Amino acid sequence: MAEPLPYSVYQYGTHELQRVGVWDLGISPDAVEWDQYWVIYIHGGAWRDPRVTHKTVEPSIERIRQDASGMKHIAAFASIDYRLSPHPDFPQDPATTPPEQYRGARHPDHVDDVRAAIRYLQGKFGFGERYILVGHSAGATLSYQIAMTAYQDQDDGDGNSNSNGNSNNDIELPVALCGLEGIYDFHGLNDRKNGTYAEFLTAAFGDPAGWDAAAPMKCVLHEGVYGRGELWVLAHSPDDELVDMPESEGMAKRLLEGKPPGDEEDKVLLIKDLRGKHDDVWRDGEGVASAVRRTLDALHHEAVSR
Repeated sequence: MAEPLPYSVYQYGTHELQRVGVWDLGISPDAVEWDQYWVIYIHGGAWRDPRVTHKTVEPSIERIRQDASGMKHIAAFASIDYRLSPHPDFPQDPATTPPEQYRGARHPDHVDDVRAAIRYLQGKFGFGERYILVGHSAGATLSYQIAMTAYQDQDDGDGNSNSNGNSNNDIELPVALCGLEGIYDFHGLNDRKNGTYAEFLTAAFGDPAGWDAAAPMKCVLHEGVYGRGELWVLAHSPDDELVDMPESEGMAKRLLEGKPPGDEEDKVLLIKDLRGKHDDVWRDGEGVASAVRRTLDALHHEAVSR
């Protein structure tokens, strides 16, 4: 096993979960090559599981490091924690829990935190758009929400805007998004699961009447979403027992159908051969590593062919 990478954790807000871990490869910002990218990971956990943290990316980093050809295209790794919604198995008393520890987040708190973390990293390390935003499960939802909401007002889950007409494009968007086993159509997945997901979806997004406004597969897409030419990657295991393949397939279809007229370039990569159950892809790390490797390959092929 390779030597551990230097690791640092930074706070981007006052809540204890508003933190981001960085694994340093020793490449100074002014020495990053044109074909090197930060890999920024967002964990899942149904927006509420306090056991799933930013450090769950570590097996994936170790897997990625085993591929020397892929590592030459990576400048650094980062992984984001964000405020969580309440979990019935880990209750807290709001009257006695300090605000900086209380898990009471609801949309758009989670995506606002991810955006704030990216803003912090871009300000500190100066990598601009040269990053791949990778997410698993709820983290995949968040990664796609970052892009989908970049040109529109945020919504609080009950149809109420939380802004005064200002857009959410105050960060540089990534050159690629890579969603693994993400949830993109909240009603669709909940219906296929016979309503058993309504509890955690309501905790995260409020009244079901407002779910579609936050769901990447259902929300209104601004034409600016397609204007920058990002690579959209969707990866899934056929063995996933919690989030089924129609989520990734449906999101890919939505992206392809939404392309502006005359845009013939295919920027959607659908990967359907990851292995293992839902959490195996990050616990073992090979699923995340495989998706990242194929994203890097696609980016490198695109850059060389220009």
